[in-house]
Amino acid sequence: MRHGIRRNRRLILRLIESATGPVARPGPLVLLWRWRYEVGLAIGAPGCWLLMDRQLGRTAAITTIAAVLLVAVLWPPARAELAARMWCVITPHRIREGMAQALIVTARGKLPIVLHTRPEVFGERLLIWCRAGTSPADLIDARDLLAAACWLAGDVRITRHPDRASLAIVDVIRYPDRADRPDRADEKRRSAVGGKET
Repeated sequence: MRHGIRRNRRLILRLIESATGPVARPGPLVLLWRWRYEVGLAIGAPGCWLLMDRQLGRTAAITTIAAVLLVAVLWPPARAELAARMWCVITPHRIREGMAQALIVTARGKLPIVLHTRPEVFGERLLIWCRAGTSPADLIDARDLLAAACWLAGDVRITRHPDRASLAIVDVIRYPDRADRPDRADEKRRSAVGGKET
């Protein structure tokens, strides 16, 4: 065991970094921000059920919910959109875990902030704000660790934001065959102007 540690400088550096710069625990507002979709679903689903039960009656409420779930599961466009939105909720958690394991933290142990996640034809695109003490270069250096942290992802592409030095654009590639296609915003712009670039 000792020989393996001596040979692996990176492992030694990570052990030292983890002992000297642990990841700080998030505060209650940060936790609420990170889990906002799950909290909204946990509160909203029972609220919708109660409202429908009072307004429509139990049988009509069950029938309506069953019809909506069947459409979401059986209609391919709805199923694809539901899966894309589900990944937009899961992926920020996985990216944060990857950043924590790669020790991409400030001197106080704060992780970069995932500002926004949106579905794309290739997977998901995240906008990450690197706090002072971290940079998009740190994310680029830990690209393999971040890709491994994202379940079922084939690759992760990281680029600096063209206008802001503290922002990084992280593309999680789940569908490699679609990775070279233009994103949804480009497709919508082209369709709005009759197939021409704006």
